[in-house]
Amino acid sequence: MKSQCLRNIKKFSFPHWTVDIWNGLSDEIVTAESVHKFREKLDKCRYGYRSL
Repeated sequence: MKSQCLRNIKKFSFPHWTVDIWNGLSDEIVTAESVHKFREKLDKCRYGYRSL
């Protein structure tokens, strides 16, 4: 959940701007069983199915 920001220092902090990105991910990516699987699924989401 994102709180309201009154100052720029909080507005541009890492946790604040990553909330929208995290909430935009599919449930399949978020519930990955390991970090390795999470990264694989995230890369497929970001770059498609082309080889990296």
